[in-house]
Order: sequence, then structure tokens, then C-alpha cells
Amino acid sequence: MGTVHTLSDLRLERMPQLAEAKGIHEDWTGIGDAETRRKLQNRLNVRAHRKRKAAQSQAPALPAPATDVSTVCWDEDHQTVTLLPAQLANTIPRPPSPLIPPMFRGTPTYPTTRIVFPLTSDHLITLVQYNVLRAAMTNLRLLSALHTVPSECSQALRIVPVPTTNATTFSGPDQPVPPSLEPTPLQRAVTHDKWINILPHAVWRDNCILAAGTYDSNDMRRDFLGGLWEGFPGSEAERRGLIAWSTPWEISGWEVSEGFIEKWGWLLKGCKGVMEATNRWRALRGEEPVVIEI
Repeated sequence: MGTVHTLSDLRLERMPQLAEAKGIHEDWTGIGDAETRRKLQNRLNVRAHRKRKAAQSQAPALPAPATDVSTVCWDEDHQTVTLLPAQLANTIPRPPSPLIPPMFRGTPTYPTTRIVFPLTSDHLITLVQYNVLRAAMTNLRLLSALHTVPSECSQALRIVPVPTTNATTFSGPDQPVPPSLEPTPLQRAVTHDKWINILPHAVWRDNCILAAGTYDSNDMRRDFLGGLWEGFPGSEAERRGLIAWSTPWEISGWEVSEGFIEKWGWLLKGCKGVMEATNRWRALRGEEPVVIEI
């Protein structure tokens, strides 16, 4: 005769996917509307992520295994920042001469200095800032907009303006604009700060234009470039800015810092590609993904 189970034999457990729910109003398991269900799931994921981060900050830091240590290096051939295992990076020959652009050498403003690779952590902050600047200038060039760079910046960078017949031109005669930088109807119709055009994500650009007047555009530009011109502490440059890892005109090549997201994340609404790219680069370093409601 088979075993007869009674209600007292049943063991009730809380569903793990609802571990962070604060009440029945956050139970998404029976909701049919996809948008509402996804919003509740995101809320619980954000809460769980913050709890993990809080626990990690209180736990004693453990040294990472030597095999997992990576060093940021400059790929001269591809003009990008790249991550290499520390053991491999240490075998890279140190060049006999500085690997910095000639425009920054031997002038009163930029005296000659000796730079060796791999760089120390202090140098890497400046390298990250410089790489963002390089990416920004690349996108400006693709948009035939180098003439919009402020005069004090163009003098420091030795920029020679390219003649143009139309100050609002977005592309040159022999240089098509990449689809990711193609101006949106809003960009063409509404006067806005021209630096917004270099953002390689159409929704992000439109968000910045639509929110004009509600935020300090110069403040955001400073954070975007990591304080390269105005300057702020190196530790803040790493936390507040962006990182350009590869192709400047593709959002997949960019990473947004946690500090930038905390301050400007509200302008990333609808910018799923920005967060996907950011978390892809974070995953390569073994870091937790950043979760925000977009």
C-alpha cells in the first residue's frame, strides 16, 4: 500500500527568485504582463546586487590568484588599451624612446619625459583619459567636426581645422559617417552642445538633447573626459569617467564607470547597448555586472 502524505508532511520553502521581495506586491511569478514582470525582476536584481556589494565591502579583501592578475597595456599597433596577463605583460620589451605622440614632447607645455610600458597605476589613469580623448577626436573627425573643438584645446592638441563649406556638416566628401554616429532627426532639428554628437549611441544622444537645461552640460563633459582638461584627483578620474577600449564609433567599445552611472545613469534610459557593453568589459576583469533600471 502506498504512503499517504498529509499536509503536515509538506515542506514549504520560499522561492529563491523572490528572496529579495519585500512583500506580495513584488511577487512577479504570477504576472502576465511582460513589462510589469520585467520591471519587478529588475528591481529584485538591483537589490540583490547592492546587497552582494555591501557584503563584499565588509569582507576582508583576499589576494587574487597570480594567474588571474591582469595589467592594462597600450597596444601601439591598434591604438587601443588592452588587458594582458601580468606575467605576459612583464615580458614586453621596454622601448628605448617614449611611446607618446610627438605633439606632446619637447615643448614648454609638455616637456620631454621618459615613459616605459607596462605603466604604473598612476600613469594608467592618465592613459585611460588620453584614450577617451583620442576616441572623442576620432569621432569628431568622422563627423567632420574638428572645427568645433575650443581654440584652447585645439592649440594644445595641434589640431589643424579642415576647411568645410557648412558648419553643420556631419560628414566629409570621402568619409562616410558610421551608422552609430548618424545624426538623429532630433539632432538635426534642435540646437545642442556639439560634443553630444560624439556619443556612439542614438538614444543616449537624444536623451542628452531632450534633457537640456536640467543638467550642467560642462559638468557631464568633464566627467566624460575624466577631467583631462580641468583636472580632478586620479582616483576620481577612474570612478567618474568613461573608458574607450576599442572602436570609438561603436558603443561595444566603451565602458561606463560606476561613478558615471550613479551621477548620469538617468540619461541612459533606453540605452540597453551601453550597459551590455559595460558589463561585457567588466566580466573580462571578473567584476560583477552593473544593474540599473533602464
